[in-house]
Amino acid sequence: TSQSIYFPNVEGIDFKDGVLYFVSKKKLMLYALDLDNNTYTTSPTNGGLLGSGEFKNSPDQLIRNEGDFLYFTEDGGKTPGVYAVDSSGQRFAIFEAYGKQYFGDETTGLAFSPDGTKMYACFQDCGCEVSGEGDCGCMLEFERLDGRSFDGETLNL
Repeated sequence: TSQSIYFPNVEGIDFKDGVLYFVSKKKLMLYALDLDNNTYTTSPTNGGLLGSGEFKNSPDQLIRNEGDFLYFTEDGGKTPGVYAVDSSGQRFAIFEAYGKQYFGDETTGLAFSPDGTKMYACFQDCGCEVSGEGDCGCMLEFERLDGRSFDGETLNL
């Protein structure tokens, strides 16, 4: 099928204002399909530095809160985390994990509280042990201390 040729290993999908967004893990690419105008744009997701962070591996989940930021997670690499792109194309590293136990991990389960002031994410493996089982995963909660939404003003990271 054409999907497997042109968009292999698609993950994450989001839609806003007539534009469908998705990522290809194999091609390391973010696609934005303008469904109203039958056009599209692409943006590589493995360009190295992203905002003040590092993104060199596979994009994964996509999610948009209520604002202009498109958030995505990273699968693998030395710094799995959450990253964002705003409506102007500016990129931000929201958080990254640097410890050895996170090397090759995957950030998953990205979600926001209803008021947008809290962000939740998980590491699938995070190197912890529970009841003798390795790679149990962990959930993280982030909160904006200024009380604003994650889709409010730029986080200035």
